[in-house]
Amino acid sequence: MPSYFDIYVISESRSVKAIEGFLEEFLPSRAESADEYEFPQYADSPDIVLKNAADVIEKCSKEKGLEYGVYWRANKVEKPEHAMVFFLSDGYVIYGLSTDDAYPDYANHLLHEMKAFLNSNLGYIGHEASPDVSNFSEFEAQVEAHKALTKGSK
Repeated sequence: MPSYFDIYVISESRSVKAIEGFLEEFLPSRAESADEYEFPQYADSPDIVLKNAADVIEKCSKEKGLEYGVYWRANKVEKPEHAMVFFLSDGYVIYGLSTDDAYPDYANHLLHEMKAFLNSNLGYIGHEASPDVSNFSEFEAQVEAHKALTKGSK
């Protein structure tokens, strides 16, 4: 099983339209990675359970303070292999893609394509590491911490 580069870009675009556009652009043939979505996420006794990612995206787009991560996998053998979005407590969204780490130039290409698509200048490439952040300034710190893997990210 390959290991993966994780490519993340932060954006103020927190809407159903923005997220659907991102997914259609970068992972058009996809399947959800979860069967259900608990609120709060990972709760033993959730307040509510949603059955699909579309409902989660709608809820998190309307409720700007919610934090939540949603993951998808490619339906076919193609690159990138995974996509994800992380809704942050300050209203920002981290958009992410994962791809086989045997292709660093492709990962850098994806980073620059994502930045252009999302109209953002802030992103980075990590190695099998979800962004452990809850706001914009913490994401900025992650960009600094991952500069060694990221060519010309800022």
